[in-house]
Amino acid sequence: MQLDESLRKRLAAEFDFAAQQMAKSPDLVTKLYFYSAFFGEVERVLNQQWDANLSLLHLVLFYSHTTMMARTNMLITGADRVIGIPNEFPDALTKTAAELASLFQSEDVDEGKLLMILSRLAELAYVTQGNGHYLYLKGKIKL
Repeated sequence: MQLDESLRKRLAAEFDFAAQQMAKSPDLVTKLYFYSAFFGEVERVLNQQWDANLSLLHLVLFYSHTTMMARTNMLITGADRVIGIPNEFPDALTKTAAELASLFQSEDVDEGKLLMILSRLAELAYVTQGNGHYLYLKGKIKL
């Protein structure tokens, strides 16, 4: 990923703050609030410098947040009582957010590691959905 150094540092600082706040958050709704800072900051950086991989990061962060928040809201309102969110989920999300924050601390963002994190975020979003939850229950998706 070829980002201007100042923009990479900006992302690193915001990601680090959001990840730290997620780690301190007592519940999933609050964790998701701070998780939203990730895609918000990426979008602001995209306005300064275009990068296709950064665009992919934004897409995965936005999609995963939207998906996770929708399921959380369904559970809170009682609209769905069948598909829950695994107990390990909040910690797995927090860990992955911290890994993303750490990745942007290095001067050169390793695209292979970025792809692994993107895949994990997609997997975490998927586990909050019907089929993903089913696969989690079968032991196919590990948190």
